Amino acid sequence: MTIFPMNKNLSDYDMIERDFPVHVSINEVRHHFPAHRHDFLECSLVIEGEGYETINGVKHPVSRGTFNLLLPYQIHEIVTTSPTPLRLYNCMFAMELLTASSKIGSTHLQTMLVENRLPYVQIDKDELASFEGLFGSILAEYEARDPFRKDLLPLKLHELLIRFERKRLSIRENRRAEEEQSGRKGVVWPVIEYIHYNYREDLSLTGLSETFRTHPTRLSVEIKKHAGINFMHLLHNIRLRHACSLLVATDMSILDIALEVGFSSYKVFARVFREKQGMTPSEYRQVHYASY
Repeated sequence: MTIFPMNKNLSDYDMIERDFPVHVSINEVRHHFPAHRHDFLECSLVIEGEGYETINGVKHPVSRGTFNLLLPYQIHEIVTTSPTPLRLYNCMFAMELLTASSKIGSTHLQTMLVENRLPYVQIDKDELASFEGLFGSILAEYEARDPFRKDLLPLKLHELLIRFERKRLSIRENRRAEEEQSGRKGVVWPVIEYIHYNYREDLSLTGLSETFRTHPTRLSVEIKKHAGINFMHLLHNIRLRHACSLLVATDMSILDIALEVGFSSYKVFARVFREKQGMTPSEYRQVHYASY
């Protein structure tokens, strides 16, 4: 019997603010967290306990100091093997949180989102205190809700991810010979990043294949393989997530929202919105506005 992983979206979590898609916490895994995938990024730092994590079928050990960065739609599960639970800092966030707070083409985002990067590093004792301190300050800022919180938190998250990427690059330098022998280059995550930056534009699979010099059929297969949905559904999901935020958080007309998030007409927007949300944009605004 095939067991399909759970699919989780940021919108599934009631505690996540619609206009600020991030959640920071300290979590415990006492035994087993089953296989799942989600449409957001997630980073974590283990602070206690031992176990292992399986990411896209590849298992690696986790213990105090293991830092993970999970890209959207990667399938992963965690198993605790120590007598005490795995305790870890955890941050879930939408890619838009990063792209909105950085310049287009930011080099650390481009390198971070390459498909064949090692998804974890083991932070040594000399560096662990600074990583724990930074993750702790992100959690404190998230919980405090002080003025300018929405400006400062993404900056702290960028710093954490840059420190992770520096560590990962140093490991990669030591493994360069092995990686060059494999000759494998990631193709799909730079495309997904590009879609997140440019979803308001008139994107097409053919256009993306020309931009990234990849055959349309291969690109289509890679997107479906990693995202679990085809290119058009992925694009619609990204556009609708923005549209839902605008419907609840602004007084923009529905036509203006449709054009703002990249749909060519109100008719297309309304059809896709109803298919995905099970209601019209107007009904969605009425249902969710009171709880915003």
